[in-house]
Amino acid sequence: MDIIKSKNAGSVQKWYASRRWLAIFGAIGVVVFGMAMRTGTSSTNISRDALVVGLVKKGRFDITVDGYGELKSSSKRLITSVSKATVEEVVLKPGAKVTADSVILRMSNPQIDQDLDLARQQLEAEKISVEEIALTKQRELQDEDAKLLEAQSQLELVEMRQKALAEVAKQGILSNIEYAEINLKVTQQQRNLKIQRERYATLQKINRAQVEIRNKLVEQKRLAYEKILDQKNKLTVRAGNEGTLQLLYVELGQSIEPGKELALVGGDKDLNALIKIPQSKSDSVRIDQSARISVGGNMVPAKVVQINPGVVDGSVTVELQPTQTLPDNARPNLNVNAVIEVGSYDDALFVDRPANVSPNSSVNVFVLDKSGDSAERVSVDFGQESGKLIQVKKGLVGGAKVVLTDVSKYAAEKSVSIVD
Repeated sequence: MDIIKSKNAGSVQKWYASRRWLAIFGAIGVVVFGMAMRTGTSSTNISRDALVVGLVKKGRFDITVDGYGELKSSSKRLITSVSKATVEEVVLKPGAKVTADSVILRMSNPQIDQDLDLARQQLEAEKISVEEIALTKQRELQDEDAKLLEAQSQLELVEMRQKALAEVAKQGILSNIEYAEINLKVTQQQRNLKIQRERYATLQKINRAQVEIRNKLVEQKRLAYEKILDQKNKLTVRAGNEGTLQLLYVELGQSIEPGKELALVGGDKDLNALIKIPQSKSDSVRIDQSARISVGGNMVPAKVVQINPGVVDGSVTVELQPTQTLPDNARPNLNVNAVIEVGSYDDALFVDRPANVSPNSSVNVFVLDKSGDSAERVSVDFGQESGKLIQVKKGLVGGAKVVLTDVSKYAAEKSVSIVD
């Protein structure tokens, strides 16, 4: 049977073919449009609650170096033993407030007690010996004084006789021989008196010298006695200074050798802060720079007085001296924080330091747009840091909002969406 074909069949087939091509081109257009839209809007979403945002500020930017440490006395007294001893009593323990006369330890040494008694006896014996010599010499001087008076009297008698016989001799009643004899006696008595006076003066000098020698021996015995007495007194260990007992190196019943460290006393009035700072920041610290010490919540002005050149565990020790009176709760070994002011900029941009950002580096960070619904990756040049803040040298403007949270896993994204 012959089938009669419609004359419109060819046109229908062409219509279906055109529809298929339109569908294909439409699908391609949708894909292309979607890709284009993706390049302009990120498909990466970040929860707003997971982000910490910092505001870029403009103004004075003080560069500081933070550190921690403890208060130390600049006037310390290390007490050591001057002799062998045994600790009999521990009176005070570390942390106790002390005055110069405060007793810290009591020790004993029987040998020192024996030596002290012997030295005392020798001193007393020498004193008695000096007294005996002084009395003996006094009697000798008294005897010589009597002889001197006798010679003086004898001279006066012969001189009186010479004067009386002089008139008789002029009258020729007295012979020349007899007058010559009286004159000779006068001369002899004068010479005798002179000798007695010289002997008396010499004896005085000898007696004084002997007494001085004996007194020197007494002084030697006194010094020996006082030396042992000082050893005895130092068995009672006193603070010597007002302040705080910081360390005690011995314990009850311990035998002590000469030179052994016993205790360390530090003053409470002249406390300095020994602060540890990172070695990487120590190059910017200088002597006389201003600083602040946090003591029990109180900020006390200070200055840098010493920088230890040594490095321990990556830290450098800096000594700060308060320029004002410390609070009453300040004491040796108290833990403190400090801030050293190493420089400042009057008109600078700065922000809280984002995660994984180092000073003086160029880093990509995410900056929020005005709506706060998305953040764009921006290259920023950072400068010096100060505590939690860091200087912005290039790439940001005042008022910009920077993502501080660690978003390094989105480093390949040009932008991210922020969703609630």
